[in-house]
Amino acid sequence: MKTILVTILIVFVVAVLGMIVSYQMSQSKLVELDDSIRAELPGDFIELEDGVLSYYLRGVEQGEKVVLVHGFSTPKFVWDSNVGPLTDAGYRVLAYDHYGRGFSDRPDITYDTDLYTRELLNLLDALDMTEPVTLVGYSMGGGNVIGFAAKYPHRVKQLILIAPVGFMPEPSGIMTLVALPGIGEWLMNMNYRESLLEGIKKVTDAGNAVPAMLENFTEQLRYKGYISALLSTMRHYPMADLSEDYEKVGKSGIPVFAIWGTSDRVVPFSGAELAQKAIPGLQLFPVEGAEHSVTYAQADRVNEILLDVLAR
Repeated sequence: MKTILVTILIVFVVAVLGMIVSYQMSQSKLVELDDSIRAELPGDFIELEDGVLSYYLRGVEQGEKVVLVHGFSTPKFVWDSNVGPLTDAGYRVLAYDHYGRGFSDRPDITYDTDLYTRELLNLLDALDMTEPVTLVGYSMGGGNVIGFAAKYPHRVKQLILIAPVGFMPEPSGIMTLVALPGIGEWLMNMNYRESLLEGIKKVTDAGNAVPAMLENFTEQLRYKGYISALLSTMRHYPMADLSEDYEKVGKSGIPVFAIWGTSDRVVPFSGAELAQKAIPGLQLFPVEGAEHSVTYAQADRVNEILLDVLAR
């Protein structure tokens, strides 16, 4: 019996050491995102309360303001197929990378509702966008703009949600281990990174996204802090239940529209019914057969809906 216990202990120690070494090796390959690197990167940068944010403003300066807020893992280049039609129609379009993503800073802070609301508020103020704007939020970005509108309804003209979080199943299976200190860090760095890349590659190989998406996604993975930001978000941002904020928006009178793929397996289409209960006036645009990649995989249909809603 003693021999068995010693063997189990040795195997456990070796496994832990292996995890530590593999984790440290993965971190040693990453680069610190600083001003010298940003000098070679596209877009504009602005210093805000929590660090440097990467953004761009496109379209005629006098155009109606439309702000695009990306989701959990894929930064502002997720909008590459949508920006052109919006600016061609005369809109002034702002897109930015959340902290921890793309070319924005990766501050070592808690990635919660307050952070995502604060970064948007600080950016709008810094760019002197004080008049109500249209917010378009995709996936987690949908939850972000709902949270912003719940707190600052006077800053919002209308909301356009695309497969928004807020009514999702709680994590299950291996994803429940992400909450555990150490284990979550290892799982995210060893497995999730490759899983994300495979997902983007699948979509681009199928011709459902611009080819540069995979290259851009790989580029952001070079920099330290990306996985840590995702992990902190998973631990602190309530993607499964934002019902209170939805209900506040429902009472605010802000016009709300939602574009949602009926075959979405990441943010299930069943959440649309709950969103409509929380916001009785919400107008839903189902995209038949579309998955969570609807924003870029069915960009033509999404752009058609966006332009229709914006023209109202």
